Amino acid sequence: QSVESALDFAATVGYPVLVRPSYVLSGAAMNVAWTDEQLKACLTEAAEVSKDKPVVISDFIEGAVEIEMDGVAKDGELIAAAIHEHIENAGVHSGDATLVLPPQDLTAYQKE
Repeated sequence: QSVESALDFAATVGYPVLVRPSYVLSGAAMNVAWTDEQLKACLTEAAEVSKDKPVVISDFIEGAVEIEMDGVAKDGELIAAAIHEHIENAGVHSGDATLVLPPQDLTAYQKE
């Protein structure tokens, strides 16, 4: 793929877009681009971090909340469950998320 195809994608879905290298840990070079110039800079940074792997670009949903649920079971019975709320904006981390427990800003609907 090319920078031009990335710009075409961004023009199709609209800004902001999330740019991230494939196959990296700790969210290295994951960025949100709001303009063509920022997208080009983000692509350069992501390509440096993951030289031999593709860069992934996706539509960034503003205001999204990322939530995780974990459970522990024994003999098929759920014995503990928790809802974790991410502190960072949804989509801008990779394996190194900052979570808060109990969740602080979730609505009753989101907890269901």
